[in-house]
Amino acid sequence: MSINNRTGAQNSVKVINSEKFVNINQTVTYSSTFSFVLRSSCSIRALAPVLLRRWLCGAGARPAHLCGSVRFLSTDSVSAALPARARVVICGGGIVGTSVAYHLVKLGWTEIVLLEQGRLGAGTTRFCAGIVSVAKPLSVESKMADYSNALYERLEEETGVKTGFVRTGSLCLAQNQDRFLSLKRLASRLKVLGVSCNVIKPKDVARLHPLVNIHDLVGALHLPGDCVVSPPDVNHALAVASAAHGVQIYEHTSVNHVVVKKGHVTAVETDRGSIECEYFVNCAGQWAYELGQSGEVKVSVPLHGCEHFYLLTKPLSDLIDMDGRIYARAWHGGILSGGFEKNPKPIFTEGRNQLEIQNMQEDWDHFEPMLSALLRRMPSLESCEIQQLVNCPESFTPDMRCLMGETPGIYGYFVLAGMNSSGLSFAGGAGKYLAEWITYGYPSTSVWHLDIKRFGNLQSSRTFLRHRVMEVMPLLYELKVPRWDFQTGRQLRTSPLYDRLDTQGARWMEKHGFERAKYFVPAGKDLLALDQSKTFYKPDWFDIVGAEVKCCKEAVCVIDMSSFTKFELTSAGDQALQLLQRLCANDLDVPVGHIVHTGMLNQRGGYENDCSVVRLSKNSFFIISPTDQQVHCWSWIKKHMPSDPQLHLEDVSWKYTALNLIGPRAMDVLSELSYVSMTPEHFPSLFCKEMSVGYANGIRVMSMTHTGEPGFMLYMPIEYALHVYNEVMSVGQKYGIRNAGYYALRSLRIEKFFAFWGQDLDSFTTPLECGREFRVKFDKDTDFLGRDALLRQRVEGVTRRFVMLVLEDHDTELDVWPWWGEPIYRNGELVGVTTSSAYSYTLQRHVCLGFLSPTNTDGSPAVVTADFINRGDYEVDIAGQKFPAKAKLYPFSSLFAQQKRRKDNMELSNFQSK
Repeated sequence: MSINNRTGAQNSVKVINSEKFVNINQTVTYSSTFSFVLRSSCSIRALAPVLLRRWLCGAGARPAHLCGSVRFLSTDSVSAALPARARVVICGGGIVGTSVAYHLVKLGWTEIVLLEQGRLGAGTTRFCAGIVSVAKPLSVESKMADYSNALYERLEEETGVKTGFVRTGSLCLAQNQDRFLSLKRLASRLKVLGVSCNVIKPKDVARLHPLVNIHDLVGALHLPGDCVVSPPDVNHALAVASAAHGVQIYEHTSVNHVVVKKGHVTAVETDRGSIECEYFVNCAGQWAYELGQSGEVKVSVPLHGCEHFYLLTKPLSDLIDMDGRIYARAWHGGILSGGFEKNPKPIFTEGRNQLEIQNMQEDWDHFEPMLSALLRRMPSLESCEIQQLVNCPESFTPDMRCLMGETPGIYGYFVLAGMNSSGLSFAGGAGKYLAEWITYGYPSTSVWHLDIKRFGNLQSSRTFLRHRVMEVMPLLYELKVPRWDFQTGRQLRTSPLYDRLDTQGARWMEKHGFERAKYFVPAGKDLLALDQSKTFYKPDWFDIVGAEVKCCKEAVCVIDMSSFTKFELTSAGDQALQLLQRLCANDLDVPVGHIVHTGMLNQRGGYENDCSVVRLSKNSFFIISPTDQQVHCWSWIKKHMPSDPQLHLEDVSWKYTALNLIGPRAMDVLSELSYVSMTPEHFPSLFCKEMSVGYANGIRVMSMTHTGEPGFMLYMPIEYALHVYNEVMSVGQKYGIRNAGYYALRSLRIEKFFAFWGQDLDSFTTPLECGREFRVKFDKDTDFLGRDALLRQRVEGVTRRFVMLVLEDHDTELDVWPWWGEPIYRNGELVGVTTSSAYSYTLQRHVCLGFLSPTNTDGSPAVVTADFINRGDYEVDIAGQKFPAKAKLYPFSSLFAQQKRRKDNMELSNFQSK
């Protein structure tokens, strides 16, 4: 935090709220004045337990730093007629909605209408704390915040509207070593983005901010580029700039619902009439959920409100003390300090509550823990006068990430909402990305982690959202070690084997609402201690997962993979084949029973889906995709499906349980259960056959495991799941069978150099960049999506390349582990970032997967060749410490297997010579 070293409290305070509603034709000024007196002897400590007063200011309260001369753009009057037609209608006049409008006009759009149910900026924007920080958990979020920072700085010059921009810098404090490690990891990632930051010692904190108590600190992260602004003024500046380029802004206009016909947005119905349009953008903030549910065609916008508190003081640089759960910034010579408490108060569960957000009831008892943390961090504030305890609503999403993008199933309906108390930091960058999305069909960077299609209707339950946001809000400042899991909203989707596996020691994680086993705790282990194990170092489950991996390689393991997305595409004629040939880069015109690994690409050649497709019959296909691709993949296929009643796509994810039998003895288990030879000669790789397993008939058995190890996937109707599992476990006892979880699967697939969509692959990654050109059939009859882009890339060369790195001189017991997002250096120069990593129990080393994206001396992207990769000396930066690594374009396991065979042969020849 930045703390201004100004003191001198005053005995009386007068606050004036003056708002100007400005129109091209007229200016109307409204003001109200009131005053109150605080005795100088009334300190924070003395007044904390007392409800001071209501802060009523016109139609609603807002702190003095949000008042002053704030002008809003409006129409002549409420009676002004709406236009009959527009290209884009934006709902929401907060900083998010005006940012979208601003960036659309920058991209050349016209005929844009922005609607606000109350006054511009009268929602969450008016109560925003005004801090813009790039210290965010995801790189794409840091990018958005960094862009917002730069945008807000230049807005004043561009519009003539003062935005209150001050580059104060900020500090993120660490009270323990784990928090300090997390800040070091963040610093490494921010440097990749070109963000200036420094990891500093407590004495440096004292030098920068003398008021901060440093006795319990172990370090901090200094971000000198962070800033503070006046959010309503930034909002006004964006509105002024938008209106200057033709955006029509209407206040006091409520959207009733969006009209959708044949899957397309056609109009918006308001309380003042209808507007025909091609695109609709839901930036309604707190009310985005209700707006999505208001039409005949429901749109899922999973967010929920919580009360958010912050304190205003009179006379006394920005601070974030995550361990203390507080933030603070300079405010008119005093401070503004709030936080994210452990016991948040959800609101508005029943629906729309306020037309405009107003300051809600003060709750000093609820704020007391944060107040105590503030006083511990800055003891000199005890004698400071209180001006206001603000209580305002904020909206939060189920995973602490904002909601962005085009909604599934409705063309032209976009959402940008659910900012998780970071609306000001994100608004500039998020508005830019969404405007690009509307204009070009995609943003300029991968935003999958923010894409609204990562959620489905299953996350729209109000009960689920209420319970989840009560966990999410405290997590914003909670220390999150790798592979932590949400605890609320669990057991929403489960396999029929859930109870059976749970009794056998399964420890669970959740993916897209589906419970998946991480690993299985053997009998006699301390389950409580294992569940509470949280570290950036070697985890307590290390040996458990190692035993599961060993069993996968030497005997046979069973992994329940029922969470995978599963579709069936069928047609009366060859429509299904023709659609898949158009969508898929690989050739799907294969004999019945064959399995094809393929990507569904976009026009840029990037992966929209990475899937396995089984040809069940001449005109029937079974599509298997990652768990979190359920909504996205469905939407992508439906978007390109012709309107043909003889072509049918069905989501059958819930119909089938999937068991993965991994290991060399998997064929023995299945042979006994089916009385069919499962050897490679009789059951070749990437082949599917319906057969009996035990008493169950019609089981789809596929010779693949998603790990590179031998084995089979079994897809069975859910009613057969328990029987088949019991039979497999019973027969498998003689072969050393055991359960395994996804942590073992992750280790196996990473050491085999297998890339996964959503972790390693995204819509900007092409097959040529990740070594999958063999899965692209340029010569097939159908011109598939992305073909032209890949042909150009094949000629020009790739400028980023997926590589495998094995760490050297890294002590698994003592050193910090790599997880993902670590910078990669080649010959001392930053060239890329890791996307996933795992410990390889085979190589007995850590393996990282990631992309190299070198640049030329002029900063332009450089072509990456095999020679470039092989000739470099590599290091991986883990929390500021660099470890040497070997980089390859093929699995290291193959290399080590060859070395082991040579060693075995030498030992054998030496033995024979004796």
